[in-house]
Amino acid sequence: MTTSGPGTVRDAVPADALRCAEIYAPYVRDTAISFESEAPSAEEMAERISAAQRDHAWLVLEDAGVVTGYAYGGRS
Repeated sequence: MTTSGPGTVRDAVPADALRCAEIYAPYVRDTAISFESEAPSAEEMAERISAAQRDHAWLVLEDAGVVTGYAYGGRS
């Protein structure tokens, strides 16, 4: 997906889980980038967002009201 401008970076909210899952799914299905064998559901993604935000950030890039990307922090 291409953005039409710089977009807005903001903290993720539970409603972003479906879009984050949609963005991630092709990486699970079609590449070797992820070690996961099944793409997480929106519900699972919501749990991941919530868990990550307890101690770190989960951010989304929103462009024209649509989440076009995300990034999150965690322990290394």
